[in-house]
Amino acid sequence: MRQLAVFCTLLLGAWLHAGPTDAAIVAAMKLPDAPNYAWVTTVVDDARTYDITGQTDKSDFSLVTMPMVSAVRRSAGRGSANSDNQVEAVFLGAERCVISTPEGWRTPDELKSAASSERSGPYPGGPGGGGGIGFPGNSSRGRGRRGGPPQAYSNLQLNLSRPHEEIGVIVGSHTEIKAEGEIVSGTLSETGAKLLLVHAGQNELTPLSARGTFRLWIRDGALVKYEVTLAGKIAVETPNARREVEVNQTSTTELRAVGSTKFEIPAEARKKLGG
Repeated sequence: MRQLAVFCTLLLGAWLHAGPTDAAIVAAMKLPDAPNYAWVTTVVDDARTYDITGQTDKSDFSLVTMPMVSAVRRSAGRGSANSDNQVEAVFLGAERCVISTPEGWRTPDELKSAASSERSGPYPGGPGGGGGIGFPGNSSRGRGRRGGPPQAYSNLQLNLSRPHEEIGVIVGSHTEIKAEGEIVSGTLSETGAKLLLVHAGQNELTPLSARGTFRLWIRDGALVKYEVTLAGKIAVETPNARREVEVNQTSTTELRAVGSTKFEIPAEARKKLGG
């Protein structure tokens, strides 16, 4: 969250000379400099709709509730393959995390090992195991049953994409932007769309092409909500093959309690992450 603080300060210095669009950007860039905040993101992709709720602060810890791949969910004691149950995770940064299980907090590698005996395909949950913790967001079996069309692909990923980082990408990579009342909308560059389509650290996923648009809701000089619509193609690497899949998704994020969010990180989770 500190990475964009200097840029935010420079933008604030230009406030008196800002037009509606510039003022909206300044308002959005207050988020990376906030000491803490909470959020709820709803993602609609080709295969599913799911929610991610989180709280984060400048200690770089985030407490998050999110879905995960079915077999790993079962290993975490969070329901069957058909369950929509979510899990609680603690992140340090955007890539390192531990997940709450009945046996305590476990890393994705520990859950991956526990789930390995349930594999029936290249990733936990079988070749159509859904997306999530530690593995590509895979809801596709390649060809459908009886040679039908490919099943829809879910781009759910393990690594966290935190709102302040997404706003930094949006502000730094837009190619068009306009303000209409409290809504600011625009178009992302291909680089920006790729950065939002595949999260940092997801080495098994490579964005091949991407395009995107965004909308920001500014109220009383602060960002309260934003929406990102992405479409593109990614390469998915599995132990046995590499395949290319089309991805379409829209995420809508509502920001809450900016500057007044309070949460506790369980001691066991903190210790396991070395924070």
